[in-house]
Amino acid sequence: MDRIDQIISAMIAKWEGTGYSDHPADRGGPTKFGITGRTLGEYLGKPVTPDQVKAMSWQQAVAIYRERYWFGANIDRLPEELQPVIFDMAVNHGPGTAVRLLQHALGDLGRPMIGDGRLGKITTGIAAGLIKERGAKAVVDAICDRRRAYYAEIIAHDPSQRAFQHGWLERCESYRLPAGG
Repeated sequence: MDRIDQIISAMIAKWEGTGYSDHPADRGGPTKFGITGRTLGEYLGKPVTPDQVKAMSWQQAVAIYRERYWFGANIDRLPEELQPVIFDMAVNHGPGTAVRLLQHALGDLGRPMIGDGRLGKITTGIAAGLIKERGAKAVVDAICDRRRAYYAEIIAHDPSQRAFQHGWLERCESYRLPAGG
């Protein structure tokens, strides 16, 4: 198993779960391994039923995460220290939102950027430079701070999402690096 599959597998097992779910407050609807019916349908190129979501294999889920959320969001272009947290954000918030949160966090660290949601040479270069200047911990902490604020916005706009607050914040905090990281 390569490094990417290890990160994907760990994220699924810890945060997305290995079973089928259809929580009434989850705006994504039926999911398995954290993959919604809509995402599975887009991957397969056709609408799917809840039963097809239930039947999704682990291999399909990992392939979707690799294609759509890792390579599709250009996570591989980021410094390795940032890849797990930005990947997890891409899964949880969508790739564009994850990159915008990263861009705003880089701005919080003194490198103002346009939050365009695209992960290109400017964003990756600034991220790498800030890791060299301030250390990976400072950059990851700024990202996690932005993510916490984003969760608060979600709940403020839709109080039904408070059902997920504890898990979301635990998920966010799990990516902070220890001192010296």
